[in-house]
Amino acid sequence: MLRFSRAQAEDESFLYEVYASSRMEEVGAWGWGPGQIDQFLRMQCQLQQKTYAAQYPEAGWELVWHRQQRVGRRMTARLENRIVLIDLALLPIYQRQGIGTSLLQSLQQEAQKAGKPLWLSVQAHNPARRLYERLGFRTQQENGLYCEMIWQANTQF
Repeated sequence: MLRFSRAQAEDESFLYEVYASSRMEEVGAWGWGPGQIDQFLRMQCQLQQKTYAAQYPEAGWELVWHRQQRVGRRMTARLENRIVLIDLALLPIYQRQGIGTSLLQSLQQEAQKAGKPLWLSVQAHNPARRLYERLGFRTQQENGLYCEMIWQANTQF
């Protein structure tokens, strides 16, 4: 069973841990030392948070809980004409266990009840894109680096 809680100041280190884990494979291949990697990822994490706050001031981080454990983070914006999944990341040890699928399906159900589409943006080569496609998301726009995807609320489960 999934549940969510609003992230608090004391959750900052966990939010960073989830962010860093989502980038470690990419950055680890650059040949940098642990200190350089940590410094770079902290800077990138702060930049990401500032960018999200500027684009979606009404949104905030939520912790994703599964079986009494913090397993990831998400940020969503519930706008007048759509729901936007701004960010979703799970710690690697909790990936490929159906948690992401359940989380996305719960957002799809929320969007369906609200009569709104569900939007997200994903890096074009991110393996999660296959999950989104399997759950009925369709590519709206692609620029080579990012793919904007939409799930229409009239899709049946």
